[in-house]
Amino acid sequence: MNFKKIIAAILVVLGIILITYGFTELNGLESQITRAIGQKDNNAMGSIVAGAVSAIIGLYLILRKR
Repeated sequence: MNFKKIIAAILVVLGIILITYGFTELNGLESQITRAIGQKDNNAMGSIVAGAVSAIIGLYLILRKR
């Protein structure tokens, strides 16, 4: 396994961790209270989006044929 594949695997794992953290934060009590009073919870959504982007880039790097 070369260096690029290792980096790609790390990106996928990091993406999964960020997505899990984002969903956990989104369903947390503080986030629910924040949404109940009409404000947006940007931290949780930012984690979910960053995790998805990281996982997609990692998967692309793993699956590309070079």
